Amino acid sequence: MKKAIFIGLFLSIAASCVLTGCGNKEAGGSGRGDSETSAATEAETTEEATTEEATEETTEAETEAATEAETEEATEKAEPITSDTKWVDFDNMTFTVNGKTYKLGETTLQDMIDDGVPFDENDIANAGNNVNPNYETPSFDIVLGEYKFAQVSGLNDTSENKPASECYISEVYMPVDLEEPQDILEFNFPLNITIDDLITNSGKPEDPDDIYIYDSDDGKYHRETYTYRKASEKYYGSSYYKFEFSDDGLEYITINYMP
Repeated sequence: MKKAIFIGLFLSIAASCVLTGCGNKEAGGSGRGDSETSAATEAETTEEATTEEATEETTEAETEAATEAETEEATEKAEPITSDTKWVDFDNMTFTVNGKTYKLGETTLQDMIDDGVPFDENDIANAGNNVNPNYETPSFDIVLGEYKFAQVSGLNDTSENKPASECYISEVYMPVDLEEPQDILEFNFPLNITIDDLITNSGKPEDPDDIYIYDSDDGKYHRETYTYRKASEKYYGSSYYKFEFSDDGLEYITINYMP
């Protein structure tokens, strides 16, 4: 009887050990799974945070770069065009065609023809026509592109007849097209100047009457003309620079030499 009780007790203890061992194993397995899941979640969270930080830094850098570029562009537009060279220079009234500079009062029409300046063929065919003493020549078109031109004319300031080709150039005139610029004829100033740029560089005309301002009745059109003059020593009149501005900027430029 005692032996039976002892065996039963032994089996009961063994069963308890087996059950306890299984329970611990399952619990242990579950614990490792939770740890792996937690580690993976933390890694994903860290990766997402790192990605977000990198994205934010990149976005901030791009935004700063764009802002700086816009600021620089705005500053460039706001700053007036300046130059150490005075644009209104009565001692050096020049213009440049295809890289070669010509001076009013010195360069003859024939000089420009010899240099291959692209004159209108019909105009230049009249270069040999007579010009009376103390008379100006007709104007000769310089072709700058399709439907684009500039004009030059000469002056015979002698007491003898001369062909137009032998007269010196006394005037150059050019309409300005800022939307489709040309690179054939240039002056000693950029063509995209503003009125403020002009005044900053060369001051205002001495005579207030040489500043002409016009506004259309409907307020849709504004025009300002600034003419700088130097009195002629030989003739009644003056040498002058004329800058004509509209709402869109510089529209016409005329430089005239009168000895």
